[in-house]
Order: sequence, then structure tokens, then C-alpha cells
Amino acid sequence: MPDDALCYLSAPELSEKIQAKALSPVEVTEAFLRRIEALNDKYLAFLTVTGDWAMDAARQAEAEIAAGRSLGPLHGVPYGAKDIIDTAGVLTTMGSSFHRDNVPAEDAECIRRLKGAGAIMLGKTHTHEFAAASTTINPHWGTCRNPWNPERIVGGSSGGSAAAVAAGMIPAALGTDTGGSVRTPAAFCGIVGLKPTHGRVSLRGICPNVLSLDHCGPMTRSARGAALFLNALAGFDAMDPKTRNVPVPDYTADIGRGVKGSRIILCPDFYSNTEVDGEIAQAFVHAIDVFRDLGAKVETVSFPDVGRFGELFQSIAGPEFAEFHRPFYEKNPDGYGADVRERYEWSAEIPLDDYVRAMRERVLLRREAAAFLRGADAMIMPSIPCAAPPIETLTAEINGRGVRFHYLHRPFLSCHNMTGCPSLVAPMGLNRLGLPLSLNVVTAPWREADALRVAHAYESATPEIRALRPPID
Repeated sequence: MPDDALCYLSAPELSEKIQAKALSPVEVTEAFLRRIEALNDKYLAFLTVTGDWAMDAARQAEAEIAAGRSLGPLHGVPYGAKDIIDTAGVLTTMGSSFHRDNVPAEDAECIRRLKGAGAIMLGKTHTHEFAAASTTINPHWGTCRNPWNPERIVGGSSGGSAAAVAAGMIPAALGTDTGGSVRTPAAFCGIVGLKPTHGRVSLRGICPNVLSLDHCGPMTRSARGAALFLNALAGFDAMDPKTRNVPVPDYTADIGRGVKGSRIILCPDFYSNTEVDGEIAQAFVHAIDVFRDLGAKVETVSFPDVGRFGELFQSIAGPEFAEFHRPFYEKNPDGYGADVRERYEWSAEIPLDDYVRAMRERVLLRREAAAFLRGADAMIMPSIPCAAPPIETLTAEINGRGVRFHYLHRPFLSCHNMTGCPSLVAPMGLNRLGLPLSLNVVTAPWREADALRVAHAYESATPEIRALRPPID
């Protein structure tokens, strides 16, 4: 199979061919490593490529599968890991100047689980410095570029993971998400990105941003691919105080059931104070029609208290971010890039009393949000109000006007970090400039399976969207 065709297979497609011995793990790994070598200088999706290690793992996987000792559907499937996730013996920079030579002794729990499932890590993907903002323009390690247009940002902070998947350098990658850091780059790069329920996937061994809001999740070509990876990642970790001991289903088991009879809600309250570009609004109306045509019951509902999530977000994010970064800042404030240093400085000024009150109020809002979503199979909304802005200006275009790209994603994405509810973004077509648009699917806590099922139904009904590829081949 030619490299370009192989490298655009989804994780489930690769898995099926590997398990059927139609493709070997060695053949697959070699193809992706060749593509990384050909494209990474242009897009800077990977900071470190672990080619020798990956080939050793691929040869071992091939021998095990040939001998009938398959570890499951991810055995031999490649992936990338965001460079704030610890990897034993592999450089882990956090995208920072402080960790240029950091080589962890142990794997993060998420890496350990993927190794146990037989997945093969090809390298560490680019990130915004300390995963602290949403562009992946990094003063220490360079700028990650969007495969749909290299003059555009990838979003952040999991920008390298999104770029690598979109460009066919990898079928799946791990990202982390504090206020949209899986979903913003997934939306801008036209792929699937899943933020599971807070506590569903262990954070142990991942550089903290805001532990009360941090999530780790898969970034893939398809909802089914995200389900495969979540099967391996999800579950209680007794050494991580943020994980919850909640039963983990097989996320692939019911994914093809469709949405006939499902209740899907719309709630413009979440973004009523934010202008949405007309092309995105039009694509979203079309998505609503797709769900209706599939037999879903779509209705509009209200959530009056949604504005409180945005008001409380900074009161929680600021003090937790400052607590982690204070030793680095006090030692060398110039070791930070300007945007992350600015974030630390305003974070450090937030009074502790505001943090305590916000954490208390958040508990009640989370309960209210969970009850609001419990009666629906899913809520859908646009993922973000604009397409990826230019790297040079960071000015987004919304209905013909230039708007500064500064936390525009918050009403659409960060509110779901506050609730801790699952949120999945999926491609929704392209705008007139050929840039991706994105749909956001949100469910009640612990119901990732519903988000994956709803997204899969949309993908299946819109094959022309899923077939879109960046113009790089």
C-alpha cells in the first residue's frame, strides 16, 4: 500500500488490517516514520521522534501477533504523545526552557496503559509552553503550523498532536485539556478530539496546568478511533487523587447504534454573548438537519446560569496555575515566554478567598449541569466561533471583521472543563478559505459512549466531510 494511503487510514482501519495480517506493525511504523521525516520540518508537529524505539516495538508486536499473542486492537498501532506527558527515557520538555534536558525515569500512567495495549509511540508532539495557551507558538521550540494552511495557527496547547494527526504523520495522539487544549487544535485541524469526564483518565505523570480542570484524552481521525484509545486509557488510578472509581464500558460496543429516537438538545445560552462566524453557523444548521434526518429529536432548551462558569474559571485556574509555577518564576522569570509569564503574573494576584469561594460554587454548578444534561443523549453546539487565524496577526475573521484571537474558545469549550462533562469535537466541513469547521458534542458525566455514538452517527452520514484531507500531498 502506498505511504499516503496507509498514513491516512484511521486507527480502527489500521487495527483491522494489522490483526488480519494484511499489514504488519513494521510496515505501518516505517510508513509513518517516513512521513514524519518528510513533513515535520515544515509543520513542526513533533519535538522528538523515537524512531529506533518504535521500530524495536514494531518488530516485537509483529512477532507477538504472528504467534497468536495479540494484546488487543491497539497492538501495533502508532500514536504520538504531547510533550508534557512523562515518557521513561525520552526527552520531555513541557515546551519550556526549564526542561530542555528533562528525561523522566518513569512513564505517565496513560503511557503505561497504552504500552500495555501494545500501541507504539513514535514521538513527543509539540505543545504551547507548559501547555499554558492556545496557539502553540512557542518561543523556545518554534511554531507549530496548520496542515490546512501553514500560515495559520494549529491552536493549542495540544497543537502538535492535532497537526500530526491531520497531516497523516500519525493516526492518533494524546492531548491534554484545561480549557480547550485538546478541542481547539482538533477543531482548527479538522480532526476528532475528546475531553473525557474529569477523573476518567489518570493525570499521573502529566505536567499539571490546573489539576481541578485538567483532562487527558485522545485525538484521532474518527470517533471510533477515539473510542479504541479511550478503552485503553480510561479507568481508576489509586495513585491519582483526581481519578474516580467508576465502571468503564467498552466504548466501541454501542458506537454504531445510531441516533434514531435520541434526544439531542441545543442550548445557545452557552455562547449567546459571542458572535459566531456565518459559515460556522450555516454548517451547524446543516449538522442539526443531519441529526433530524437520522431520526433524532432535536430541541432547544435553556441553561440560565451558564455565565457563571466563565466568571469562576479564572478564580480557579489562576491560583492553581500560580502554585505550580511559583518556584520556576521566582528562580527565573525570564525563562518564560511573554504570554505565559503574563498569565502567571495575573494568576498570582487572584486572592485565595476568591479561589475558595469559586471551588465551592463550582460544586453546585457542576451538579446543576449534570442534571441538565442527564435527560438528553447529547448537547450539540459549534466548537469554536472562527476558523484558525493567521500566525502573524492572530486576528480571527468573524463575519468579515477582524477579531483578536484571545480566549474566543472559552464559552464553547472551557465551560465543559468547569462541569467536568465529556466534550468531543468533530469535523463539520470547510469554509470558503479551505479551513476546517467543527462540531462539539457534550454529554452528562461518564457518558463518553453517548458522545462517541452521536459523533459516529454524524460522521457516517457525512462521508464527504470525513474524506477531506489537507492539501499537502
